Amino acid sequence: MSSRGAARPNGQSQASKICQFKLVLLGESAVGKSSLVLRFVKGQFHEYQESTIGAAFLTQSVCLDDTTVKFEIWDTAGQERYHSLAPMYYRGAQAAIVVYDITNQETFARAKTWVKELQRQASPSIVIALAGNKADLASKRMVEYEEAQAYADDNSLLFMETSAKTAMNVNDLFLAIAKKLPKSDPQSTSGAGGRGRGVDLHEQSQQHRSQCCSN
Repeated sequence: MSSRGAARPNGQSQASKICQFKLVLLGESAVGKSSLVLRFVKGQFHEYQESTIGAAFLTQSVCLDDTTVKFEIWDTAGQERYHSLAPMYYRGAQAAIVVYDITNQETFARAKTWVKELQRQASPSIVIALAGNKADLASKRMVEYEEAQAYADDNSLLFMETSAKTAMNVNDLFLAIAKKLPKSDPQSTSGAGGRGRGVDLHEQSQQHRSQCCSN
């Protein structure tokens, strides 16, 4: 794995600066949002992942040069009955990952709807990534890579196809988001309803820092 991938928690930081950002995952039910987060945060994959109720909250960090980027991750439920709760989670978010299943064209259409909603209602500076998950099922592909890439280019989105099962591009996706986030002029906190560009945690005590991966 890349030396700049997900960091091991609870270690001593080698970075000189720590920034905290709120990130939300959106997408249709069963596209693999929770599996992507579980792979990124814990390095695990469960073949039968229970559906998220409401939202789940996890944290994980990546290391960029002299900066540790700590993600506060809100994994939202994909069922339609929870849609009305989504603004509570993406409000004030500095980043969003909109996930679809490459074997299901309908989930790609739903992902486009989420992107439009974010463009209308989320922070104007939000970093949006489009993730075509279940890339390990390429033989059952219904959404072509080129189609999704063209859509992402037209809407200024980061785009990667991922596989939570094999870990393909999972760390790279979060790393790419971290690179696009502003690391200077941090402002207010980024809790569920928080606003602002990010939080500089440089002054936080050592035990709250996360270790950058070593080569």
